[in-house]
Amino acid sequence: MTRREVLEKIAECEKKGEFDKHVDPIDFSLALPVDENFRYLHKKFGEAVKIFFQRIFCIAPFSHKLHKHDYLTLITGKENLKHLKGAVAVCNHVNKFDCLVAKKAFYPRTLYITGAQFNNQKGFMGDMIRAGHFMPFSENYSAQKNLDKAIKTVLKKGKYVLFYPEQAMWWNYRKPRPFKDGAFFYAVKYDVPVVPTFITFRDQDITDEEGLPKQQFTFNILPAIYPKKEFSRKENIEYLKNAAHKAWVDKYEEFYGEKLTFSCDEKEKI
Repeated sequence: MTRREVLEKIAECEKKGEFDKHVDPIDFSLALPVDENFRYLHKKFGEAVKIFFQRIFCIAPFSHKLHKHDYLTLITGKENLKHLKGAVAVCNHVNKFDCLVAKKAFYPRTLYITGAQFNNQKGFMGDMIRAGHFMPFSENYSAQKNLDKAIKTVLKKGKYVLFYPEQAMWWNYRKPRPFKDGAFFYAVKYDVPVVPTFITFRDQDITDEEGLPKQQFTFNILPAIYPKKEFSRKENIEYLKNAAHKAWVDKYEEFYGEKLTFSCDEKEKI
């Protein structure tokens, strides 16, 4: 699909209120299984050495080029991470490489990235994804238990785990979409705060190969939200989800200077 076709499909999904639908084609034949043998943490020595060099000589230069020459990345709100150890972060999913924007914003803190199991790909791209602290979900019960243990370990060590609560990636989509519960379930389960982060865009003066304006990324780190001790687990999940979503909406309306509305809302009024 061309980018214009992707944008058209996104517009169609917004009109239907299908905010969690994948709009980019997914080639499941490229995916490796995420089973009980997938190592989320505690890599073998040889694998750990390989990952170290992949991060230094492949991921770091590629990330530098993206931020300096393509996205012109800006970061706001980094003071909101001060003295904060161990948290679930949530970010809008707007680009295949937005995890690298998040990693830059959280640096020098270690950020682990959760995602769908079809991102656990074969070949060079899959190696780079796994080297970037990728933690895939799985339909395999044993693998999912291992993921739960890994998330617990990472959070208790004071590190960060990123979730995309909207679920599907919508390229350069500016509006906050509805959230799933997963990120907030883990925040409540392991009693850590949620850090809402929201990527906003500005048109650059240059265009891509399809004539669309390239976007400058601003990664906004918003104040952390803490579970309430007086709430039940279910109440806290709902509270954190609603509070984080409100933080996104407030930032959207502040940055773009307009009230958040969707085309499906207009359809309901007719």
